[in-house]
Amino acid sequence: MIIVAITGPTPEDARRQLRLSSRYAQMVEFRLDRIADSPVGDLIRGCRKPWIATCRPVREGGTYAGDERGRLDRLCDAAKAGAAFVDIELDAIRDFRALLTSHHVRTRLIVSRHCFDQQPPDIPRTYRALRAVRADVVKLSFMADDAWQLSLVRMFLQLARKDKQHAIALAMGTAGEASRVLYKMLGGWATYAAPEEGEPSAPGQVPARILHTIYHAHERTRRTKVFGLVGNPVGQSKGVYIHNPLYRSAGFDGVYVRFPVVDTARFMKDVSPMVSGCSVTLPHKQEMVRYCASCSPEAAAIGAVNTLVHRRTGWHGANTDAKGALVAIERRMKVAGKKLVIVGAGGAARAIAAEAKHRGASVVIVNRSDTHARTLAGELGVGWAPLLELHDLNPEILINATPVGMWPDIQNTPVDAIPPTVRLVFDAIYNPSMTRFLTMGRDRGLVVITGVEMYAQQAVEQIRLLTGIRVSAAQVRRRFEIASAALAPGTGKVRT
Repeated sequence: MIIVAITGPTPEDARRQLRLSSRYAQMVEFRLDRIADSPVGDLIRGCRKPWIATCRPVREGGTYAGDERGRLDRLCDAAKAGAAFVDIELDAIRDFRALLTSHHVRTRLIVSRHCFDQQPPDIPRTYRALRAVRADVVKLSFMADDAWQLSLVRMFLQLARKDKQHAIALAMGTAGEASRVLYKMLGGWATYAAPEEGEPSAPGQVPARILHTIYHAHERTRRTKVFGLVGNPVGQSKGVYIHNPLYRSAGFDGVYVRFPVVDTARFMKDVSPMVSGCSVTLPHKQEMVRYCASCSPEAAAIGAVNTLVHRRTGWHGANTDAKGALVAIERRMKVAGKKLVIVGAGGAARAIAAEAKHRGASVVIVNRSDTHARTLAGELGVGWAPLLELHDLNPEILINATPVGMWPDIQNTPVDAIPPTVRLVFDAIYNPSMTRFLTMGRDRGLVVITGVEMYAQQAVEQIRLLTGIRVSAAQVRRRFEIASAALAPGTGKVRT
């Protein structure tokens, strides 16, 4: 089930959150530590969902800093008021049970442990400690700094499943987002979501509306195919708002999530067996080639992949960036015989340079690092020059293939000025769609191609490779527009 955490901070805020969020929840949690003192009866008035009472102390990531007995008394009052469950910390379970017994109160218990240190918890040891208190539900939340730690969530839930124990396991922080979306597929009893018009109760909590209407997390089964974006960072990506609706409209049982990955080796070892395919973004496009049993001719020639598909023989790598970029550009201007200068020497630059050369352009790589530019140019058989010599190259087409100007650093630009010979500018960045670099070109009256066009063209082929679904670039662009309108500018937060 999806549990929406009601966080206030005022009783009026809490009641509004309850009214707006209940449609997305099977159960709600009242975070009494976050809601200003108010009788529990007043808070739950009008609540038609089963509810959980939680009053989390500071020591486990909550905001309650008062007397421990007062905290337990408030939870006991909530049990008397009809809470379906009371969430109590492992280190407080003995005292709380004694209090319940003294008041002749019976309630179901979620016994929880929250770990905020940098080291991942000892999963078997933590599970055994929670299991030993014979709770109705055991719960573990820990801070994650890499998506490979999703495997720790799976380990905890596998232990619980063997014991037929209801369990919740969540990785907090942006690196743990997938654990909140995939909870049901991993065997979790529930997941927690942030309320409408309210702050999340834990780092990385997904808004209830998104968990329900974009991911459809509560409908997923172990037969659902998992796909995701592997990179670092990935929080700026709109892919989840594009892939998931397109999968659903095609009747395909798949879910697409974000995987912020630092340690690719751990991710490929511990998490990739759960995954049917991945999109790959910075900085892993070249590194991921080493995990491929086979590659498409384009990916092999480029030496970088942006798509991984799991096949019986292993991972197959492909690169849809290259054709996506050139199709977008050549809808406005043919590149054959033209001087095309690419700023950057990473995976995107590699893909675009290789395809542009194949189509007959005279390609030059420029970069802040001469060494990187020279190395890439040597590998692809194209020209290179220091970034400072950009104006002397007399380019007709200028491409930004760096992350400079990407949200949130939207005021930055890869070049100080655009050479007077340039007729077309293209930016591989799609968030924001109109970067400062492109604005400079637009103000000059140049042909401007946004990264959205490249994204749409490459996504058509990528979705086909991942799922077999055939979509059009117009469908992708439409979903991109909807996602952009639904997200608060510059924050990544969903409008409510």
